Amino acid sequence: MSHQIHGVWTYRSFFNITEHVEDFNELRFGQGELVFEIANEQGDLRGQLAFRSAPPRQDDARLSLFGSMENGTPVRIRFQGEGIEETAASGWVYDYVGYLVPNWLDGVNQRKAIVGSVIRTVPHGDRPAGVVGSFIAVHHEFLEPRDVIPLPDKVTDLVAARHHRLHHTIWHSVRNFWLILDDVQRDKIRALDWQPGENLENERPAISEIGTPFTNNGSGEDFLFMHRQMINEVNSLLEEPIRGWPSIPAPGPLVIEPNYQEPNLKLRPPGNPDGFTLPPAWFDPTDETTNRRIMTLKTDEHYWSRMRWWDREFKNPQYLSTLSLGQLGSLIEWTVHNDMHMRWASVPRDPSTGDPISSGRQDEDIDPKWDNPKYDFLGEFYSSHVNPVFWRLHGWVDERINDWFKAHNQSHLGEVESEEIDGVTWFKKGKWVQNAHPWVGPAHSHHDVGKMEEVNKILFNSNQTLRQKLTHRTKKLTWFGSFTND
Repeated sequence: MSHQIHGVWTYRSFFNITEHVEDFNELRFGQGELVFEIANEQGDLRGQLAFRSAPPRQDDARLSLFGSMENGTPVRIRFQGEGIEETAASGWVYDYVGYLVPNWLDGVNQRKAIVGSVIRTVPHGDRPAGVVGSFIAVHHEFLEPRDVIPLPDKVTDLVAARHHRLHHTIWHSVRNFWLILDDVQRDKIRALDWQPGENLENERPAISEIGTPFTNNGSGEDFLFMHRQMINEVNSLLEEPIRGWPSIPAPGPLVIEPNYQEPNLKLRPPGNPDGFTLPPAWFDPTDETTNRRIMTLKTDEHYWSRMRWWDREFKNPQYLSTLSLGQLGSLIEWTVHNDMHMRWASVPRDPSTGDPISSGRQDEDIDPKWDNPKYDFLGEFYSSHVNPVFWRLHGWVDERINDWFKAHNQSHLGEVESEEIDGVTWFKKGKWVQNAHPWVGPAHSHHDVGKMEEVNKILFNSNQTLRQKLTHRTKKLTWFGSFTND
C-alpha cells in the first residue's frame, strides 16, 4: 500500500462551482507540489504541499502534512496541512480526504491519481473557514539519477558502448556460474580465453557449486581490482574525478529547501534532490522471491539494521587487519555491494519505448537497442555501470581497499607492499595478497565484441541446465543476486 502513495504529485484544487465558466481559472482554488515523504505499512503519512513562485521565494506558502492511509479498494488517505512558520502559509490549516483512482484495464499512458475533497479548517486573512473544494493529484514518475547527476557525455559514450556492456556482463557471469556450467560449456569458453582467471592453471570462480562465495581463492581480489581499473579509466577522462560516497547514504528527505541567499537560485528537484533517493520497489508477477528481496532492501529498517552496520564494519581497522585482500573483496561483493545495487535500482525499462518491464532484459537478449544510454538499470551487469549511482557506490567500495591497506600497515607493518599493475595502484603478492596479477578478462582480446557475444551465447542461449540449477537462487542470472541468503 505505501509504495502507491510515496513520492511527488502535482496538486490542483478547484472551487465546487456549478455554473458554466468561460475562464477555467475561475475554478482554481490552488496548484502546487505535493510530496508524501513517509508512507509506511503502518498507514502513517507525512509530507509537504508547496505553492511555489517563479522564481521560488523563501516565504512561498508551504504546508506540513500529517495523516494516515487505509487499505481498500480504493486506497483512502486523510491528512491535515498546517502552514509552516515564516512562510506565506503561516496560520493556515486545511484538511484533505482522497482516494487512489483504480487503473483502467485498457487505459493508455495512465498515471496514478488521487481525487478528493479539501476544506479550509481555520480562516486566514479574509478567507473564511469551511470553504470546500475538490482536488486532483497526479503522480510523477521517479526522477532518475541521470536526470539529476548525469555523467559527462564522454563518460556515457564510453561506458554505454557495446564492448563495455558485454565485458562487464561476461566478466561477472563467468565468475558466478563457472562451476555450474558443464564440461563442454567450460571448454568452449576456455577456447575463447574467457575462463575466470589469467590462465587454465589458475581459474578462480567467485561462487561454489552450492551457491556460496569463495573467500580463499583470490576471486575477491579480482573483484576489487577490476572495478578500480574501471574507476581509473573513467576518471582519466575528467578534470574532476567522480567522488564515491564517503558513507552509504541514509534514507533522506524528498525535498531539500535551497539556500535562498545564493545567486542564480535553483531548486533541487523534488523527489530526488541529490540523485541518491531510493526509487520505489516494483512488482514482477513471475518472481515473488525477487519481489520480496527488493521490497526488503528498500526499507529504512534494512539500512539501519544491515547497511549502516556494514558501512562501519568495513571501515573498522581492527576487523580489516584480520582479512586478506581476497576475503575483503568477496565479503564486500556478496553483502553490501550487491544489496546497494538492488536498493538503488529502479524498475527496468525498455529503452525503445520507456515502458517498464518488471522482469527486465532477458539474459540472452543483446539486441543493440539495449545499448541505448537510457538503459542504465542499476540491477544488472549489462547496464549498471551506465548509471551515475554505480560510480558513487563503487567509489565507496574502492575506498575500503585504502582502509584495508592502512589497517595492515598499522597492525602488520611491511607485510603488505604496494606496486603498480597496468597503471593501477595495487599490492605485491604476499602473506595477505594471493595473486600476482588480478584477472580483468582476456589479456589480448579485451574489447573483442565477437568473442564476448559468443561467450554470452554459451552462457545464456537456451541454457536450461544453468537455469534449472539456479532456479532455487534467482531467475535473473545477470542481476546482482543474494546467493548467500537462500
